[in-house]
Amino acid sequence: MKRFKILLLYPNGTLMNPPPISMGVFTALLKENGFEVDLFDTTLYQDPDNIGSDQAKEENLQARPFDYGERGVTLKEGRLEDALVKKLEEFCPDLIALSVLECTYSITMSMLRAIEDINIPILVGGVFATFAPEILLSYKNVKTVCIGEGEEVFIEVCKSMAAGEDYSSVKNLVLKKDGRVIHNKIRKPVDIDSLPIPDYSLFEPERFFRPMAGRIYKTIPIETNRGCPYSCAFCNSPSTTKLYREHTSTAFFRKKSLKVIQKELRHLVKKWDAEYVYFTSDTFLAISDAEFEEFIEIYREFEIPFWMQSRPETITEYRIRKLKEIGCHRMSIGLEHGNSEFRKRVLKKIFNNKTIIDASKIIADAGIPLTINNMIGFPDETRELIFDTIELNRELTFDTVNAVPFFPFHGTPLHKVCVERGYINEDSYFGSLNVDAPLEMPQLSKKEIKGLRRTFALYARLPKSYWPEIRKAEKFDAEGNRAFENLRNIYQEKYFN
Repeated sequence: MKRFKILLLYPNGTLMNPPPISMGVFTALLKENGFEVDLFDTTLYQDPDNIGSDQAKEENLQARPFDYGERGVTLKEGRLEDALVKKLEEFCPDLIALSVLECTYSITMSMLRAIEDINIPILVGGVFATFAPEILLSYKNVKTVCIGEGEEVFIEVCKSMAAGEDYSSVKNLVLKKDGRVIHNKIRKPVDIDSLPIPDYSLFEPERFFRPMAGRIYKTIPIETNRGCPYSCAFCNSPSTTKLYREHTSTAFFRKKSLKVIQKELRHLVKKWDAEYVYFTSDTFLAISDAEFEEFIEIYREFEIPFWMQSRPETITEYRIRKLKEIGCHRMSIGLEHGNSEFRKRVLKKIFNNKTIIDASKIIADAGIPLTINNMIGFPDETRELIFDTIELNRELTFDTVNAVPFFPFHGTPLHKVCVERGYINEDSYFGSLNVDAPLEMPQLSKKEIKGLRRTFALYARLPKSYWPEIRKAEKFDAEGNRAFENLRNIYQEKYFN
C-alpha cells in the first residue's frame, strides 16, 4: 500500500535563522505516524529582492563582519521556483504544507504562484496564517489554513486525507468550501512536553551554520517556552494569548520542563555535533529562581556557548554571573524605544530607562557581549523621538546595536492603529524586513527612516563631533554614500577590531 506523502515547504529569507523548530517537530511527528515526508527549504537561495538579514545587519554596522565561506556555505544556483517545481515532480506528494511568517510572505507568494496549476492540496499555517487567513485563501490553490498551533491539527488532517475521509471539521482550520469560508473552533494548546524531539535530518548541513559575533558556528535551536507573558503592542503574542483565552479559556504561555529541555539538548548536541545553542524564547529569564537554578545545573554538562534574549526587568547580577559561568556567549535585550512615556503609551512596554541602563552594565561587567534591539518609524513617531532612542542607547553598554523599521504585522495591536490612522491599508502585508519602512506618515518620511536605520549605530556610539558628518550619511546619494563608507571604516576600526 502506497504511503501518504507530505512535502513541507519552508519559505525563508536568504541565510536567515537556524533550522526552525516547527519544521523539526512536524518532521518527527509525521515519521512517528507512518507518513513519508520531505522538505523544500528556500534559505540557501538568493532572494532577488533582498539581501540576507544578517548581511543587512553587517552592512549597517549592526553585526560584526563575518564570512560564511570560512565554513564552506554557498548559495544554490538557479531560481527557487524552478527547483520547487522539480521537487514536486520528483517527490509527488499527496499534500503540501507550509508555515508562513509575514516577513517571508513575498517568498511564499512566488512559491504559490509557481505551483498554482499543480493539483495538490495545500495546508498553510504559521503566524501570518493565524492572523490573515483570508489573504492566503485568496490564492486559488490554497483552500485550507491552520489557525494557531498546528501539531495536532496537521496529523489529524493527514490521517483523514490518507484514509479518504472528510477533514473539514478539524479544529483550528479555516477552509474554503462550497463557495464559503468556514472557521472551525479552536482547540486547546498542545502539551509542549509531549512533543517529540525535533528531527532536522531533512535540512542540508549548511543550514546549521550561523554567524555569532563575527564567527560562524554550527548551531542548534532549543525551545524553552512557547508564547510570552508580556503584552507589547508591536508583537503578535498578545493577540495569540487573547485568541486562546477567549476560545479555550486556557493560557497560551507555557514553559517546557527542564528535564525535557535536558533530554533535547543531549540528543541534539550529540546528533549534530553542535558548537552553539540558540535559545529561541522571547524572554528566556521569565522563570522562577528554582527553575533558573535547575537550568544552571543542567547546562553545565554541555560546555558549548549559547545565546539567549530576555527583558531588562529579568536581569540580576546573580543570574548573569551564573549564566556567564556555564557559557553564555551573547545576549540580546529589546529596548525598542528610548522615550519611556512613548514606550509605555504606544508600545505597551513598561520599564523605566534606569532599568535597562543598569541591566546593560550588569551584563557588561560579567563579560557577556550584549546586543540592544531598537525599532524606528512607529506610528506618530518623529525624528526627535527617534533621537530619544539614540540618546538612551548612548547611555547603554553594548557590543552591537540593532535598529529596524517598525512593521505593523497582522495580529499586532499596532496594526489596527496604523489602519485607523491611514498609515497603511487594511489588506497591506509586509514581505521582508529588509525593505523600506512601510508607514506613510506626514511628519516622518520613509526616506528619513531608511537613512536613520543606516546611521543608527553611528549616532549611538561615535562622539557627537561626528554628528554633522553622520547627518550627511543619512542620504543615499554620492556624498552620503562616501560619508557613510568613511564613517563605517572608523566605526569598525574603533569598535569591531
